[in-house]
Amino acid sequence: MRFSKFAATALAGVALAGFMPATANADAVSDFYKGRNITIFVGLSPGGLYSTWAQIFAKHFGKHVPGNPTVIVKHMPGAGGQKALNYVYNAAPKDGTAIITPNSGVARNVILKRGNPKYDPTKFRWLGGWGEPSTVLSLLKHLTPVRSLKDATKQQVILGAISKSSITYLLPAMYNNLLGTKFKIIAGYKGGSKVRLAMEKGEVQGWSGQLAGWVSRKPEWLRDDKLVHLVQLSSKRSPILPNTPLLSELAKNDTQKEMFNFLQSGKGDRATALPPGVPADRAMALEKAYQATIRDAAFQADAKKRKFKTDPLTAAEVLGSMKQALAMKSATLMALKKALGGK
Repeated sequence: MRFSKFAATALAGVALAGFMPATANADAVSDFYKGRNITIFVGLSPGGLYSTWAQIFAKHFGKHVPGNPTVIVKHMPGAGGQKALNYVYNAAPKDGTAIITPNSGVARNVILKRGNPKYDPTKFRWLGGWGEPSTVLSLLKHLTPVRSLKDATKQQVILGAISKSSITYLLPAMYNNLLGTKFKIIAGYKGGSKVRLAMEKGEVQGWSGQLAGWVSRKPEWLRDDKLVHLVQLSSKRSPILPNTPLLSELAKNDTQKEMFNFLQSGKGDRATALPPGVPADRAMALEKAYQATIRDAAFQADAKKRKFKTDPLTAAEVLGSMKQALAMKSATLMALKKALGGK
């Protein structure tokens, strides 16, 4: 059977009608971003892990966004990263020109009510993540004879931390309460780079931060075996630290194991998000641009130069991790708050 000329014309019209909205949306997004700036907010001071990551990412992100906007990085330190999170969620433009790459603990701070969080982690428009981190409590060997958490139950160790609401403070405080360690924790440092500098000066003996910070900022300390690592938090032991125990391996009962597994879950600790309310077409374009940037060969080369290893996560995976964290059982949550020094 042959189509009539009229039928063929009608089908062509339907196909064109189906194509036009997508094309129109793409053009609208491109027109919006052309000549504009996108600002990536970082809740810590320059020089640290998240700042360095944002600078590398910003260099490549714009070419994947329709309209090729200029991408800049703005640091907004304060309250262990909460100041920037609260600003982007509540006050930043909701037009797709403000993005945040928050430091760790986005969901944990809400659950534990630390640092006055004024946001819902599940209502951020997550774009994806660049991999699950490994958090490790590390000491400079020449500053202390402590070589294990058991040693730290017998001798005081001075640790640096970002703020009392940050995981850099909360984790060692929990070790004190549950495992009997004697960590003296000094809060107020404006990021990991400042704590590492304090370690060099002998002001503090160590800190609980991301392993990637040592790999990218002080690789010679790892190479020359200047550090001792007491415990690590991740879904599995890092190949860099095969002999350092996971926190969950130190649990004394089922409740502790559940708490420790919650604290070790870090899919949202290296993620990027938009505030709620960004138009859907721009949010989708930025999500696609984020995923394309993470996989871009030029970006990967720059990240590798700075010792960053990426293992991309989808927006759905990040959002799922937030929802899972917020679903913690009330009894476990009460026990965890008590262990962290709360009520």
